[in-house]
Amino acid sequence: MEELLRQILSKLDNMEKGFLVFQEETRQRFEQMDGRLTEMNGRLVGLEREMGAVKERLDRMETRLDGVETRLDGVETELTEVKETLHRVETQLVDNVQILLRKIHEKVEEKSFEIYALNRRLHHAEAAIEQLQSKL
Repeated sequence: MEELLRQILSKLDNMEKGFLVFQEETRQRFEQMDGRLTEMNGRLVGLEREMGAVKERLDRMETRLDGVETRLDGVETELTEVKETLHRVETQLVDNVQILLRKIHEKVEEKSFEIYALNRRLHHAEAAIEQLQSKL
């Protein structure tokens, strides 16, 4: 019976040694996993910082683009106003040119009658001069 107890104790000792080896291997694996998790956590923190910096830059870009969009809206409004003003000026210019042409036409007609009258007088004067010269 003692022999049997020794065998049992021996087997229990072997089992305990196997368990201790298993426990140590498991502890080492957990430590490795813990190290890897710590490393991954550090990387994630770094990624979060970088993402925060990227977000800040994107926010600044968006703000600047909003400013550019506002300025472009202002330019577009001013361009529309310039186009409207130019159209008014063109229309007024055409009207003014037509009025001036009418006035010029009226003046030419007035002066053409005067020129005709002067022409007739000149013709009479030339005729009178001719008569006087022929008498001399």
